[in-house]
Amino acid sequence: MSSLPARVTRRVGRLRDQVEESVQQRVATVRAREQSHTTQADSGNLAFGHGYLVRAPGVPRPPEVAGWRTRTISGFVYHARARITASPVSTGGAVVLVGRAVDVDTGNVSPQRLTDELSELAAQSTQALIRRAAYLGGSWTLFRHSPDGSCTVLTDALASQRVWHSPDARTIGSYAALVPDSTALPTNSLLHVTGTGEVTVRRFYPWPDTDPPGQGAPTTDLAAAYAEFRKRVVAHTRLLSDLGRPGLPLTTAPASRAVLAAYLPHRRDGGYTFTSFATESARTGQDQANELFEASRVSHELGIAHRVVRAVVPPWGDSFSVAYRRTFPQGTSLASAFARHTLPRDTVELHAAGADVVDLQSWEQLGQDYLEGDLAHRVLLPFNDRRLLEIMLSLPAEQRTKGLLVNRLAAELDVA
Repeated sequence: MSSLPARVTRRVGRLRDQVEESVQQRVATVRAREQSHTTQADSGNLAFGHGYLVRAPGVPRPPEVAGWRTRTISGFVYHARARITASPVSTGGAVVLVGRAVDVDTGNVSPQRLTDELSELAAQSTQALIRRAAYLGGSWTLFRHSPDGSCTVLTDALASQRVWHSPDARTIGSYAALVPDSTALPTNSLLHVTGTGEVTVRRFYPWPDTDPPGQGAPTTDLAAAYAEFRKRVVAHTRLLSDLGRPGLPLTTAPASRAVLAAYLPHRRDGGYTFTSFATESARTGQDQANELFEASRVSHELGIAHRVVRAVVPPWGDSFSVAYRRTFPQGTSLASAFARHTLPRDTVELHAAGADVVDLQSWEQLGQDYLEGDLAHRVLLPFNDRRLLEIMLSLPAEQRTKGLLVNRLAAELDVA
């Protein structure tokens, strides 16, 4: 019995050495990848990734958008790194879609077909257009230029592609740093500018003819709610996965695992999971290492490649560091953003933002740190779907708070 503490001590020591050796091996692999990683563009090409800027007639072009694709539509000048799709409206004016929208109900991912459909609705009324566009998934901003010179602007359910506008709304962009003295358009609101320059910001959702989400009579059929929820998030994830090489940030959190579960029915060649890891974290404990190994284990069991991205602050003069500061002057997540910068450029990161929405307030105050990944690749949100959010908020308050639907989907991984 007297030798038991010594045996335990030796056993713990061996386990610690094994963990440290495994961590060092993974870190060595990541560092080798970083050393071979060549920056594909200078800071000017990295800054404001997938962004846009719209100028009214007479507004000077800022230097930040030099070299961006440019189109003039209804007298407004569009500069964008995101896709610009326009369609004329039969009654006059045009509809412009910036970004990538997908229609979960029909499976339509064609930007032109979606914009053409929206332009037909715009010919009926702006309200018909808004009601239809509001239920599109993806990540997008919509502009309706009317024949009287007015313009209406709205964005997707979680405002994943931001709308920053100057006080007179003659300049509108996706990043505050592109629009001096700008204000962000709140989630579930629209911006309207009349032909004479009057600016109005108006909440358009919840719809006036329905109960606000989470405030009506809750559903009593949880099984049916889950079936609809699962079908919807799987369908949205499938459409988003068609837009590039799927990359799924994987941790032990249920939201992350739920996105992976939604991806599995339609996995893509070249798809992968990834986990950010700060090597310095080993000094304070094994929690991050344990999470890293768990993510790697789950990925291996599922037959999916797993990458480790090292969260480290790049040198001050590094092109990515400069681009980050230009895009996010007040940003505080440079290390995390740089880690994601090392991922393949054709990655579509399927981020779990929105999975923790439990009421309208949490919906509209959702953090947007995921946007920092857009400097390197496209970040899209499977939970960025208004109908999906409505299903989540249809549950009784207690079940919403517990994350019943998300946790149940995450449990489908069932990796022992």
